[in-house]
Amino acid sequence: MANERLQRVVLRLFRRVSRTSLWFETRFTGVGRLTLGGAVVAAIFGIDPRQTFAFQLAALLGAIVAVAMLFSLRWRPRLEFERLLPDTVTVGVETEYRIAVTNRGTRIETGLVVVDRLLTRYPDADEFRHPLAGEREAGLNWFDRRVGFPRWLELLRKNRGGKIEAEPLPPIRPGDTIQLRVAFTPLRRGKIVFDAVVTKRPDPMGVFYAISRYDLYGELISLPQRFPVPRLQWQSERHFHPGGLTLATTVGDSEEFVGLREYRPGDPLRHIHWRSFARLGKPVVKEHQDEYFDRHALLIDTFAADSTPEEFETAVAVAASLIQSDRPSDSILDLVFIDGELWQLTTGRGLSNNRQILMQLAELKPASTDEFEHLADYAKQFLERLASVVVVCTAWDAKREAFVQELRHRRVRSLVLKIGESSVDAVAGDPAAGDGGRAIHTIRPAHTAADLGDIAAPVSA
Repeated sequence: MANERLQRVVLRLFRRVSRTSLWFETRFTGVGRLTLGGAVVAAIFGIDPRQTFAFQLAALLGAIVAVAMLFSLRWRPRLEFERLLPDTVTVGVETEYRIAVTNRGTRIETGLVVVDRLLTRYPDADEFRHPLAGEREAGLNWFDRRVGFPRWLELLRKNRGGKIEAEPLPPIRPGDTIQLRVAFTPLRRGKIVFDAVVTKRPDPMGVFYAISRYDLYGELISLPQRFPVPRLQWQSERHFHPGGLTLATTVGDSEEFVGLREYRPGDPLRHIHWRSFARLGKPVVKEHQDEYFDRHALLIDTFAADSTPEEFETAVAVAASLIQSDRPSDSILDLVFIDGELWQLTTGRGLSNNRQILMQLAELKPASTDEFEHLADYAKQFLERLASVVVVCTAWDAKREAFVQELRHRRVRSLVLKIGESSVDAVAGDPAAGDGGRAIHTIRPAHTAADLGDIAAPVSA
């Protein structure tokens, strides 16, 4: 209890320090920070009455800062902004968007800097408990690791969602509109919210910025990071299931039109080609050839109570990479996961598109309760229709191993991608399935691209 109270006090202190630091960073130029720092140092030495020069220097530098701050009080530009954002971006990939700036005032505005602002959400206690990734944590000294301020700054930066560069605005005449290109790098997946645009103008001495803030809401979706995946053999060995295109959305089959022929007793009326019937004066029917699709399932185990945030993010990135991997045109992929409720999203053959699936993955949250049995029970209902099952997980235990064993017992090809630093024992293979006891593939968060590139075992042979 005492530790929780202490942590709340520490987090409140960090919030105040962050707000103060942001204010100084926003308001003072590089020259201004040097001037202010010099004034503080001179004032410390000026406490000694014998150090008259230090006292005079402190007074001079303090006066410069005060005059510069007075210059900022009367600046009120009349500008109008329109932010032109893309619908989606990708984590870690630098992109650009545009801001249209219109001068509605009566004078030329010069020397301005435009800073786009993201909505600030301060980390809570649950987020603060997780350490930084191994390499960043190892580079900190004992005090920083214990107090956690670098971890706070890292979480604050990620919660904002991205890194935006300040852009200088060329001189803009009354009534003119200028479009700025703004560099932006997403730092996390999910919804990123913009809340304001800030313009800054330095005083004539270049010490202090005058600030004008314009509330302007905007949002975009940051898609998960993706990595190259080796071409897997998405080929089917399942039984044939006849059906139409509508049934194919749930089973995996359709019928393909191949030509016309004369009517035979017993042909269904819905197959009659009425235009040819009217022209020839005798019934003609459309002939179809049954067609089937390869259907595969990608299961994401969202249980992450015993995993680090980096491991769960890696699991989402691996799933996104598989969704966007190269697959045959006649394959269907079902993405199945639990996020509050059970979701099944299907891509392939015009049923959906990868971008829509990735947007859903961008909002996926880790689960604190283990519902893998519910996920497995749902998948078992459709095993006879599936060519293969891919499982992406951060946890591994007896029930997960039992599910993979059942897949192999029922002759469903499987691929298990376990996210974590340590590998797990191989799952005993079913000799009849021909997999030879293939090991589970371990994907390490720090080596995701390399480990994915080493996946040589096919999903199905």
